[in-house]
Formats: sequence, C-alpha cells, structure tokens
Amino acid sequence: MILINIASENEEIIHKVVAILLKEQLALDVNYKKNVKRLKNIDGQIKEHNLYVITAKTKALLFSKIETILKEHFKHQMPELYSLPITLMELTQAEELKNNTQKI
Repeated sequence: MILINIASENEEIIHKVVAILLKEQLALDVNYKKNVKRLKNIDGQIKEHNLYVITAKTKALLFSKIETILKEHFKHQMPELYSLPITLMELTQAEELKNNTQKI
C-alpha cells in the first residue's frame, strides 16, 4: 500500500486527476489541498508558488498504471507524481483499500 502525492499549479488538472482516480477505482479516497505554498530558491531569491495537491491511498502495484494514465491525459502538463509507502495500516482500513480498488 502506498500514499500517492500529486501536485500541480493548475487546479483544473487536479480536478481531472481526482475524477480519473476515483472513477477508475485507482485509489480508495482522495485528500484535496488548495493553495499549498511551495518555496524554491531561484537565482538566490526565495520564490513562492501556489500548488494544488492531492494525496490518495492505493495499492503499490497500481502506481505504474496511474503514471501511464496520467501521462496519456496530461502529456504536456504532467503533474508532479510520487508515492510514499504505507508500512502499517489498521486491518479494516487495509481490507477496505484492498476491496475497493482495482483488482490486480
């Protein structure tokens, strides 16, 4: 099990990603965060950008499928995508994730 993190400066892209993940049963649920501040050092100055970020619980084996689908839909504006492992999860929640996402 993993927690995927998807970020974009484009809110419309994030809404489309949410629809794909949930309709295709690629994730159990989605947490949506607006106006996340990202700070970067650009040419010696700290610059701030607003991001839209979603996190979603899914199966590790679905990551490559999610990546492929997002690349197909967002060729020129691919959102940032990475995962973090879920090392432990309460048993009934783990079963819910297993039973309510795509079968592999």
